[in-house]
Amino acid sequence: MKMKLFTLILLYLTLFNSLIYSQWIRQTNGLPSHWSNVSSIDACDNFKAVIGAYNPYILKTEDSGNNWTAIPFPAFVTLYGSTSIYEQVVDISIIDKTHFWICTDAGRILATSDGGTSWSVQFFDTTKTIFMDYIKMFDLNNGIAMGDAVSNNPALFLKTTDGGSNWISENDSTFIGASSGATWARLDFTNINTGYFRPTGFINQKLYKTNDSGRNWFSTNFPYEGSELVKFYNENLGLVVNMLYYNQNISWQMCRTKDGGNSWQTFNLSSTAHPIDLEFVTGNPSKVWYVDLQSLYYSSDTGRTWTEQKIYNGQLWGRDLKFTDSTHGWLICDSGKVFYTSNNGGVIADISSNGFQMPKEYLLMQNYPNPFNPSTSISYKLKETGHVVLTVFDIMGREVTLLVNSIQRTGEHSIKFDGTNLPSGMYIYQLKTNGYISSRKMLLLK
Repeated sequence: MKMKLFTLILLYLTLFNSLIYSQWIRQTNGLPSHWSNVSSIDACDNFKAVIGAYNPYILKTEDSGNNWTAIPFPAFVTLYGSTSIYEQVVDISIIDKTHFWICTDAGRILATSDGGTSWSVQFFDTTKTIFMDYIKMFDLNNGIAMGDAVSNNPALFLKTTDGGSNWISENDSTFIGASSGATWARLDFTNINTGYFRPTGFINQKLYKTNDSGRNWFSTNFPYEGSELVKFYNENLGLVVNMLYYNQNISWQMCRTKDGGNSWQTFNLSSTAHPIDLEFVTGNPSKVWYVDLQSLYYSSDTGRTWTEQKIYNGQLWGRDLKFTDSTHGWLICDSGKVFYTSNNGGVIADISSNGFQMPKEYLLMQNYPNPFNPSTSISYKLKETGHVVLTVFDIMGREVTLLVNSIQRTGEHSIKFDGTNLPSGMYIYQLKTNGYISSRKMLLLK
């Protein structure tokens, strides 16, 4: 009888602990048993993601993180006496399961078109930078990268329109001697033209904006010089975490713009640890996740108020967040901690008894933003798992691109459509799955 009671108590405690921590699931299968710091994660959909970590490691998953595999990485090794210093991955950008790019702390950009089996060096010029901070590909052709300035040269901003075969330096005079100061945390490009940057080692360290891929920069109306984290949902809506220093005390505040930096609202943060990353939930910018060195936080009102989300018993040491739609996301932390959610961390209104969002109907939603230039997000809900085809047509009914043609799970999904190479005009996107067909119009204005 005592043994049976003990078993029931143990089962109850196991279930109780699962209820507390089950919304962000820690992943371990295939991950190294001993690793220290991580640098970045990127994902192209709910299943495929790539992690960059120190030591060095590159790890990928194609099944929502149930299994991870290590990818060979041709890192440089520098010898300091008897000590070997390995080149480390700083940032990653992934477009699909075979094409992704990395930048490193040795100033290199590398790319793979076969899922990491082989790599090519696309950029390496130590006269321009010896530390790359940021890389973001918007599709298979168009991307932006940034590196710290060397000596009295300007900070390096690179642009590619051919998948990285050529990286063209755009900035030739601004931010002389400047660096990011926090790798990718202090800059963000929402498309190949529009980006925001807070420089370090520059006289005026306010928030700057470019509308031409980094060739020209102008100061926004951001009222402070202590911004530590910059993240934009689109070219107009952004959040910046600012540091306040008063009487030797440091505090943090969340600053929000809805008009591309012309005006700002400021909200208090209860967090006292250093900011690391924040991520807008794809398709719904009112939902935002924020991680500092200590804890994870969630906002349902675009950064105005925040609540701490307990997912780990101890200091979290978060490093990077990535969401692929309104429910699916990853969080990577130091000491090899990787977490995955398929229901927006459990903070959603409609969830089933097993903790997953269960749409009651198929629904193709209006793209956002609309009108758009040059990219927009298309979201849809699937009542059942099935084969999904999402196609974009021009107004004459001619196919422009096939965005999705695969099996997808029940739930809410979102995908980005880029119209950089298309003319202005009306376009139609159509969803087909399990007998459901729906179409909507969207307007590209350049």
